[in-house]
Amino acid sequence: MPRFISNPFIVVSLLALTAACSSSDSENEEESVSTTALDVTFNDGPSAVTHDFFATISFVAADAERYQCQLDQGGYSDCVSPVYLAELAQGSHQFDVKAFSAAGNEGVAASLTWQVDSVFASGHDDLVATNVLPDAVANNSWRGIIRINCDFSHSSYNDPIVYPGQENAAHLHRFYGNMNLDHTTTAQSLNSSGDSSCQGNHLNRSAYWVPALLAPKFDPLSGERLLDENGEPAWQVVPAVVGNDEEAHEIFYYSAAIDDVSQVQPVPVGLRMIAGTASTMPGTEQDTSIVRWHCQSWGSDDAANPLFSATIPDCVAPDRVRMDIFFPSCWNGVDLDSSDHKSHMAYPSNLGNGLGVQCPDSHPVAIARPSYHYAFGVKPEVAHPQTQSSQGWRLASDMYTVTSDQAGGLSLHGDWFNGWHPEVMALMVSGCIQQQLDCHDGNLANGFRLSGTQPGSQIEPAIINRGLGE
Repeated sequence: MPRFISNPFIVVSLLALTAACSSSDSENEEESVSTTALDVTFNDGPSAVTHDFFATISFVAADAERYQCQLDQGGYSDCVSPVYLAELAQGSHQFDVKAFSAAGNEGVAASLTWQVDSVFASGHDDLVATNVLPDAVANNSWRGIIRINCDFSHSSYNDPIVYPGQENAAHLHRFYGNMNLDHTTTAQSLNSSGDSSCQGNHLNRSAYWVPALLAPKFDPLSGERLLDENGEPAWQVVPAVVGNDEEAHEIFYYSAAIDDVSQVQPVPVGLRMIAGTASTMPGTEQDTSIVRWHCQSWGSDDAANPLFSATIPDCVAPDRVRMDIFFPSCWNGVDLDSSDHKSHMAYPSNLGNGLGVQCPDSHPVAIARPSYHYAFGVKPEVAHPQTQSSQGWRLASDMYTVTSDQAGGLSLHGDWFNGWHPEVMALMVSGCIQQQLDCHDGNLANGFRLSGTQPGSQIEPAIINRGLGE
């Protein structure tokens, strides 16, 4: 069922009693259309034909004290303008509104109709035709996977999952995906607005963020440690790299984490979660099957060479520091979030019943697993001047002092907020993951791939208190 949400916090400009009726004949009329008491006027709503799986509808009637609305003749219930409709199915929809006066008089219902089209049937600007067919996954590798490239969007001290509505309350994060993401972001705003720095643009308004990786700043000539304007040791952001040490997009995977790939389902709209623990301190290292570091030169491989570190290793130039974050992929089937942003999710495991790796009974719904995969070049400007390595690097979330005996990176974690168009997410699962294909570069295995990446604002705020913020 579509979710039917009245949201009084959305500010919509209401041209009370003067807006044209929402029919094709009225769209070209220049004059205002007057209304009588309790006649409903629609001020905003979906286009006659749309690819969107959501709609925001605003309306007004003179002398109305309250309204009742229904979607697709599903029955009237009290509502407040504007109304946000989520998870609309493909096909025709009808939205009806009735107004009531303080005396209880009922007006004539007004109707708005529109059509939700498939993004593939009529074409979408963010789909690119391709004749490239994905290969089957390699043995002892991923069970089924699609890979998405993203460019860096912006950086800030916000976190709409952990600190919703609180500006600059978090440590320094680097964001990818929806460019509008800030402390005010909700599931509604994420899905219905904003360009994306990830492949797919409006088909992939998901938000991906991680704590900033920082390197100590040294004087390039003397090699002395530099201080910031407050007299504290200065830090700089280490950008992720791809290709020949060019600053470019990072890679995000969606894959099967259970053995029976036929059981993997699309991620529900609006799901959000955290992988890893920001409060990790020395002596309580995290499991490297969830979050981990390694030098690219190590040739680390889960099957052949499972060599990984819970902390940032000292990788010597021109090596790269690699970072992986694996999100839980077993959902309780009910909650889109939880108080700790983890409890509604669980990791699968081999339960020893002959069925292989599967989800626990407490979280029985297997979904496509997001994972983040970054590479950070040990370049001269971020390398330690004596060792030419990643010595001394830390995460903005590390709440301990990094020393020669205690490396940084213990607090590695990532946040993810689902903003995929549900039709595309469903195809990623059915076309790539369940078919045990390796779909590179946003290839959807159906003759289309997702549009390319684009940079966001690239905002880089000052590094405050080792990235921990105020």
